[in-house]
Amino acid sequence: MRNEKRETANFFSHLFVILLLLTALGLGSCSRIPGKLLIMEANFLSSRGQYTEAISSYLKALEHEEAAPYAEYGLGSLYYSIDEAAAALDRFAGTQRIIETLPSAAHRELRYRTSFNTGMTLFGQGDFSGAASSFREALRIDSGRIEAKRNLELSLSSHAREKIAGGKAEQQEGESESRNALFEYIREKEQNHWKSLEWAEEEPVTGPDY
Repeated sequence: MRNEKRETANFFSHLFVILLLLTALGLGSCSRIPGKLLIMEANFLSSRGQYTEAISSYLKALEHEEAAPYAEYGLGSLYYSIDEAAAALDRFAGTQRIIETLPSAAHRELRYRTSFNTGMTLFGQGDFSGAASSFREALRIDSGRIEAKRNLELSLSSHAREKIAGGKAEQQEGESESRNALFEYIREKEQNHWKSLEWAEEEPVTGPDY
């Protein structure tokens, strides 16, 4: 029974990829389609734990100018999900570098998520000061986001307690419960890798519609 379920899942996985490729061939005249489909393919593969294949698709998407910042972000999220913090930070920084070349009003949600997830990653490494700076930047982009406000407060309080405790090991252990609660948000919300945003325009004029 398990083998049959696995074969069925593999069949639909391969069918999905084939449909994406056929769509790309059929709509190749549309300039935004190839990069967008590669992002969708990579997101799908990543959600199934096929990380090597997902990385390959993200890297191909980097070759498309309109998809490049989303490909960098996708790679950062993938590396974060497999506990490769240094690689995740490098990719989030790459996303930021690309975004900085674009109009300031473009890709607002991507800007927010890049700063927010950079903060998450830094917090996980124990860099509470750096995390606080990233959460502040996220709030400058969107001041109404409750999770960024909560995480900024937690980062600041963690940094203050760390300074008081002098970085003692028992202080770090005392932070573990709060840290796990903080991570719950991104663990749950980022699993789909932009599925809810792939086809939603952020701005009517600037940026791709995903």
